[in-house]
Amino acid sequence: MSNILNVFNPPPSRDLTPAETRDCIPCKIMSTLFALGFGTYLYSGKATEYGSEEIKKGITLKEFSRRNPTWWKYSLKGIGGSLIFFGLLRGSEGWLWNIAEKKLPDAKSEI
Repeated sequence: MSNILNVFNPPPSRDLTPAETRDCIPCKIMSTLFALGFGTYLYSGKATEYGSEEIKKGITLKEFSRRNPTWWKYSLKGIGGSLIFFGLLRGSEGWLWNIAEKKLPDAKSEI
């Protein structure tokens, strides 16, 4: 059946098993890398840096500073720091802490 038809005629809901909702390794790796990479970009200040693109558009330093106030720059740095912290926390889960969690069998073996 088409996936488009599922939007208009959804299948009946069901309860998911714990094996289906557990954390997978590729999901953990992708979320860790995204959080660390984007957090580093925001924390470094590159997102609000006055550069050649603004000069080409004719935006002066004064206008650029008006568009990106100090509170906004510090907010982005704070969000970046939070993402770095989340990435470290997410990447270390399961091998540095939360080790005693009960290991569930694979979802494929239960089906």
